[in-house]
Amino acid sequence: MVINRYIIFYFLFALLGWVWESIYCTAQNQKWQNRGFLYGPLCPIYGFGSIFALFAYDLINEGILEKLSLLQIFIVGFFVSMVLEYPTSYILEKLFHARWWDYTDVPLNLNGRTSVPTSVGFGLAAILVMDYLIPKAEDFYYILPEILAIILPFILIAIHSSDITLTVVNLTNFQKELDEIEENFQERMTQRVDNFYRKKKSFNPKALKRVVSFRMSEKRNQIAERIIKSIEKIEEERQEK
Repeated sequence: MVINRYIIFYFLFALLGWVWESIYCTAQNQKWQNRGFLYGPLCPIYGFGSIFALFAYDLINEGILEKLSLLQIFIVGFFVSMVLEYPTSYILEKLFHARWWDYTDVPLNLNGRTSVPTSVGFGLAAILVMDYLIPKAEDFYYILPEILAIILPFILIAIHSSDITLTVVNLTNFQKELDEIEENFQERMTQRVDNFYRKKKSFNPKALKRVVSFRMSEKRNQIAERIIKSIEKIEEERQEK
């Protein structure tokens, strides 16, 4: 039952996190924003954060850990948010070549993956979670029928697993399709550059080198190098003539 309780809390706070993020970002952008990378209404990072909070909450109630002051809760929430945000952002970017949040424009940010101002917000949220939301969630959990408290986690995990699988498959396929489109585009651009350069013999290939290699990914740089080599080959042929 202890594991079931943690699972239910994970989904409850992941849902609350999704609601909060969607409302905040919708108000900020003045158009609907479906936050999170899953299809379902969940933000897993909030769910994992609640696991840490609930674990600390249980330790305090059992007398293993002394009751934390508001300042201590704030500090723990501040650093836990950084520990969760940075690696999550890094892993998602490496897997799917995209960022679901970017704090580059926020002061005191760390590679755009986490920042001091947002972590301050999470620190304040940690106080709300520990002192109000977890006790309220406890009341909700204990009014659940015992059979539902046993079955519900299995149902939620099954749905969540399907959602994760579907999301990953679609994101992976989308990335492959995007790479194919990009490669086809670059191939066409290579041909056009060749034709253009043959017509404009006075064109400076060094300038083009700087353009095609600007802020490219490793794969895109490989395509750019093919363009440059093609240009250099044409230049050599022109000089020989």
